[in-house]
Amino acid sequence: MHPILNIQNATKHFTTPDGHIITALNNVSLIVEQNEFVTLLGPSGCGKTTLLRAISGFEDLETGSITIDGAMVTNLPAHKRPVNTVFQRYALFPHLNVARNVAYSLEILGMPKADITKKVGSMLELVGLEGFGDRRINQLSGGQQQRVALARSLVAQPKILLLDEPLSALDKNLRHKMQQELKTLQKEIGIAFVFVTHDQEEALTMSDRIVVLNEGDIQQLGSPEDLYRRPKSEFVARFIGEGNLLDGKVVDVFGDRARILLPSGTEIVLSQSNLIACDDVKLLVRPEDVLVGQVGIPKEGLSLNGIVDHIFFVGTDYQLLVKVDGYPTLKALVRSTGETRSHVPASGDTVCLSISIDSLHAIPSVDHC
Repeated sequence: MHPILNIQNATKHFTTPDGHIITALNNVSLIVEQNEFVTLLGPSGCGKTTLLRAISGFEDLETGSITIDGAMVTNLPAHKRPVNTVFQRYALFPHLNVARNVAYSLEILGMPKADITKKVGSMLELVGLEGFGDRRINQLSGGQQQRVALARSLVAQPKILLLDEPLSALDKNLRHKMQQELKTLQKEIGIAFVFVTHDQEEALTMSDRIVVLNEGDIQQLGSPEDLYRRPKSEFVARFIGEGNLLDGKVVDVFGDRARILLPSGTEIVLSQSNLIACDDVKLLVRPEDVLVGQVGIPKEGLSLNGIVDHIFFVGTDYQLLVKVDGYPTLKALVRSTGETRSHVPASGDTVCLSISIDSLHAIPSVDHC
């Protein structure tokens, strides 16, 4: 079975009013499989919205090709492509009721009224708005309007649904609820979703695969766990979640293992096959993998002594910033529930940070020695 979307060597530049040329897409290639949920993630100006608009036909490419379900669509106008888009502001018609908003594309296609009524009813039921057909758009909450926009985009049965930051206007609780509903809906209807966001947590929660973009280039493409646990660059490590990056140097490589020297003089051995002897590396450790204990208690793995600089209460956790000699301030998390709450250190306390070797991931330098 061929992929539902195949983008090859997509390139696009924009020129600013002062004549500066910006690279929005730099020879980008991407394949999306049938029924896959793929998220385009990156900071503002990274190219994710330009790529989405190129798929939909709202942006022309300078070079490259786009194939949808085996058919070349590179030069097709937007209205002839088998995709629909849910926009950030939903773009609903305020003068039409819910049912007419959902039915709009079917009416344009000239579908018989009886068929339209049946399709609209089924779609409203699917998005949890059964019985809302006669309501006006201004009578709906933000979450309900988002569901109307989804129903309108899905009713014509596109082969790909494109979503341009559709949850950004919702409050945090509603946003989390809609994330779960979107993922469930995608699996129920069985089509590919291409989702744009700058929210890392949202991407990790919803995606089968994530495409991390920066300055028009794909930095890394993979599963949420791959990007979080095994980033290929310092940019991805810093952009996906929170992390500590420790300096190190590869002393020796033997098979798929590498011996790494830390600034403190400590040596560790990592099971990682992409490292080169004498290369400088950054060792990534996530805050939740840093165990906080009393100084002097023997620990397995890497142990660092430091002084607690700041403590932040973040609901289920306390976040500690610990000053360690020879390292930047390290972030550690301590669970705030149960017995652990009484063992949270105070600012100024000296603590031992214990890091399992298995939780470390080395990111090679771009410039090899």
